[in-house]
Amino acid sequence: MPDYIDYYALLGVPRSAGEAEIKSAYRKLALKHHPDRNQGNKAAESKFKEINEAYEVLSDPQKRKLYDQFGKEGPQGYRPPPGAQHRQSRPGGFHYQQGGGQQGGFEQFGDFSDFFKSMFGGAQGFGGFSGMEEEGAGRSPLDMEAELQLSVEDLVKGGQKQLSFASRTGRRSEVKEINVKLPKGLRDGATIRLRGQGREAGGHAGDLYLKIRLAPDPRFEIDGDDLNARVEVMPWDAALGAEVRVPSPYGPVTVKLPPGSGSGRRLRLPGRGLPRKDGTHGDLYAVFSLALPEKLSAKQLELLKKLKDSF
Repeated sequence: MPDYIDYYALLGVPRSAGEAEIKSAYRKLALKHHPDRNQGNKAAESKFKEINEAYEVLSDPQKRKLYDQFGKEGPQGYRPPPGAQHRQSRPGGFHYQQGGGQQGGFEQFGDFSDFFKSMFGGAQGFGGFSGMEEEGAGRSPLDMEAELQLSVEDLVKGGQKQLSFASRTGRRSEVKEINVKLPKGLRDGATIRLRGQGREAGGHAGDLYLKIRLAPDPRFEIDGDDLNARVEVMPWDAALGAEVRVPSPYGPVTVKLPPGSGSGRRLRLPGRGLPRKDGTHGDLYAVFSLALPEKLSAKQLELLKKLKDSF
């Protein structure tokens, strides 16, 4: 039996925490341990994976309910949900793995723990799939539906995803590789239909429906077609003005922060938001907040005191 993992403790929130509190805690920790800020730091990379796994569960009402139900007693009381171990291999189900040597974003940090897999029967990771049958809604019994997780960069860059998956019907299994073209204007919750990629029987093939789910990204908040990027700056840079590096899915951008910029100041970067179906793009907004060093020397504190007294 895999060791119990306390997702609430990982994010530093109580079990009664609401959606906003969980999201806020996740964003703070994910930014702190993000690989872009900790190049070559294996401990930070491992922590980043754990944080994403915790948020994957606690931000999803169904996963959180299941976790609370079967994991509420902690290490001594944890037992995997009934049937969890065989969800991956039930007849007609999918087990997916993303191929193509994808790099960047969250996709290389998507390994889930054995505890997660025992709870949810999943091995999808970020940038991968978890699949299920879909025989209703007027579809053929040969049709199948799966969830495709994409990063913000995937929505921006588009192109193709090379995917490999194994489908199983009864004792018969088959491994297939397919290329999925990502159309412009994809958003969270959209569906891509791949004709003839479902199960096969009697000379007929069903379709595969891919439901898009956007992987959480601590750097950006999505607002329609626009992106908000939160950027921390030191008080002296906000007061005097400075050149500040802003994250962007197209690559980092350096902007000039005007003198006297207070917390909450927004700067618009046109055309650096999400692409639309008509070929145009939304905007990226850099949203600034003030930060302080974690430790200040006695001399630095004295200078701040003199500054305070001068007003």
